Amino acid sequence: MRKHDKNPTRSQCLTVSRKIVSQYPKSFADMLGDKQVGGGYESVLSQLKVRIEHLNRTNTLSHHRIQRSDTGTTRKRSSTDSYGCTRWQPDLPPRETYDSLEVKRQKMEEMHLHEGISGAERGDVCKLMEETYWLQRHMINATPSPTIADIKTKWPYLFTQRHIYGHFEQLTDKKVLRCLELSIQECGQIIIKFFKSKPTNDDIRSILSRGENDVDAMVIQLLLAHFKEKLDGVFLQADEFATPSDVQHSLNLPESPRLIFLGQSLSNQRWMLSLEGQVVCEGAQPNFITGLAALFASFYNFNLQYQEEAACTLEFVQRRFVDINPERGSKAKKGKVTSKKTGQVVQKKNATVSPPVSSLLRKLADFEWNFV
Repeated sequence: MRKHDKNPTRSQCLTVSRKIVSQYPKSFADMLGDKQVGGGYESVLSQLKVRIEHLNRTNTLSHHRIQRSDTGTTRKRSSTDSYGCTRWQPDLPPRETYDSLEVKRQKMEEMHLHEGISGAERGDVCKLMEETYWLQRHMINATPSPTIADIKTKWPYLFTQRHIYGHFEQLTDKKVLRCLELSIQECGQIIIKFFKSKPTNDDIRSILSRGENDVDAMVIQLLLAHFKEKLDGVFLQADEFATPSDVQHSLNLPESPRLIFLGQSLSNQRWMLSLEGQVVCEGAQPNFITGLAALFASFYNFNLQYQEEAACTLEFVQRRFVDINPERGSKAKKGKVTSKKTGQVVQKKNATVSPPVSSLLRKLADFEWNFV
């Protein structure tokens, strides 16, 4: 490939990867058990791009990934930051400069001052958000990492439901809301029937006995219960008439992302998203799946790790519902964690796929085969 082009584009590598996997699926296709992951070519594509970037170490791509700290020592960004992303640090768009994109950013900042958050739906704002994607990533990927408050000051529209989804799509090539809707519609009932046939603990029996009508909410609660993860590890609840200020004063919001539902249930309720202990987004559509999509996208948009309290559930959502299955790395926390079995602090083993997640995926695949 490099005899024809020293730095092939991702789309060119994608074409080659598809042909490789099509011709040699048993050797190169991505599989989880007997199930092909996504198009089956993501791993080959990743390896091609990594190899090309390694051979082109003097190009701009490597400069984006290696920066110098104030002390002059070289510091690399964590692989967790770019995990699952296809355009984590893109090249500067043609005919654009940092200054020209900064002018566009300031224009949106001015719009926000006059129109507030409602301006996010304007067609010209949507166009400007797409055009300034490079500048958004430039700030988010900076070393040291900016705070969420700093990013929100510069990019207020990035914290609206529409543009959380839009940024995630540019970053990963995935329509997060559509992926979740279709995947849970496709396999939600199978997951519920699986746990009805094989309830793995009392929490699962309790959830099933409530007979909740919202399949989306029930599926996520069952996953949390199966992995022995608490509901408040990812969801919080507040008074149905609470404002963002009320929520921040009444709840002890953690640093890691939380989806806050305003009301007694998780279904058809207003929701808010919190990051770094502050409410950053109010949902425009009051239902469970739109909130879950915004929560999940935030981990990728802002280079965040999955919190230990819900890491397995979030990884399951990533792999089974959103279809992000990188060959290496993980969004889960590394190092020492608290064991769910003993409650003691233990050294977490590095694994591309969490063993509990891998086990459940395999069991569901077997059950689905028998169910069909």
